[in-house]
Amino acid sequence: MTLAALKSSSLPFPFELTRSRRKTLVVYVKGGKVEVRSPLRASSEWILSFLTDKSPWIQTQLEVQRLKQRERLIIADNRFVPFLGQPRLIQVIIGTQQKVVLHDEYLYFFVRETHRGKLEQLFNNWLLQQAKEYMATQTIKYARLLGVEHKFKNVVFRRTKSKWGHCCQDGTIQYNWLAMMAPRDVINYLIAHETSHLKHLNHSAKFWNTVALLCPNYKELRHWLGENGHRFWVETKT
Repeated sequence: MTLAALKSSSLPFPFELTRSRRKTLVVYVKGGKVEVRSPLRASSEWILSFLTDKSPWIQTQLEVQRLKQRERLIIADNRFVPFLGQPRLIQVIIGTQQKVVLHDEYLYFFVRETHRGKLEQLFNNWLLQQAKEYMATQTIKYARLLGVEHKFKNVVFRRTKSKWGHCCQDGTIQYNWLAMMAPRDVINYLIAHETSHLKHLNHSAKFWNTVALLCPNYKELRHWLGENGHRFWVETKT
């Protein structure tokens, strides 16, 4: 497999080309970058012609991702951040302690310094603790409702960019703790989704019927997470 970063005067965007033992050409637009995967012996003419045909779609995706990037959160004094779907105004207080306290619509950051990286770290630690308290408890509750508590092993948390949740074959369920910024109903849908995998480790009709038992309006909530999940990623400034 070979990887190269390329530009062409005939295309309005650069792209990364990965050649491997595949038979087809495919293009991905992720994180504001264009990635092309091609067969080992695919000609440059074929690749450029393919990208030219796909150019309108690629440019649309790049613009959508640029707009989403601008909507990402910045953790700083007097900025709003959502928690359980409600906007909370950050208030930074300099002192000897380091902690986050939620009070009504305010999120108080007690810190020794106002470095944005420190604020983000403090916020993530606090949000992770909220996730451990709420999402783990709710997972156990749903597993009991479905009668699959014997299959449930543990809840773990990872800040992944590709998935909000994941259920492993051994019964371990993984969540992204940033989901705690979503409305409670959306969080409950995510938990219902992953817990239902303890019964059906697939996305069959039986699986979705199981999700519906816990979350009847799952389609609406799933759509909401897909459309708004990018807003929960924090833009870090150093």
